[in-house]
Amino acid sequence: MIFFIACTGTEKKSASQAYQDGLTSQDSTIMLQKCDSCMQLLSEGNIEGALDMLVLYDDSLQQVSPLTDETRASYKRKFTLFPVLKYELKYVSFMESGLNDAKYEVQFGPDEAGAPKTSYMFNPVKVDGQWYLCVKTGTQGIDEMRR
Repeated sequence: MIFFIACTGTEKKSASQAYQDGLTSQDSTIMLQKCDSCMQLLSEGNIEGALDMLVLYDDSLQQVSPLTDETRASYKRKFTLFPVLKYELKYVSFMESGLNDAKYEVQFGPDEAGAPKTSYMFNPVKVDGQWYLCVKTGTQGIDEMRR
């Protein structure tokens, strides 16, 4: 039993490492451009434009799909309640083909000492050679080393 667990962990690490090794600097550039474009739209108050960039990722099928009406409405509420006045990329982490992090710190209140901030995180994924900007769901992990 112990051998099986250790072996499973090694296989998972190898799959993650193979995924990471297969990425190029062009992948990083494209992914960051998509993330920054979405954040720029939010900072301009173009919530609909930003929402149009976002998709859902189904790990079991390894495919993307448009946001559901419910998910779109939920994100629209969040983006309205916490408008992006300023933003800063905190980190990017490539972990697995369907699980990556792009975390931004967002200032949503007046520019003064102790200005209120929150974080927005995307799950950029590459499907069939194309990068998509996916929403991060509560069931998806994050890079605990970068937290």
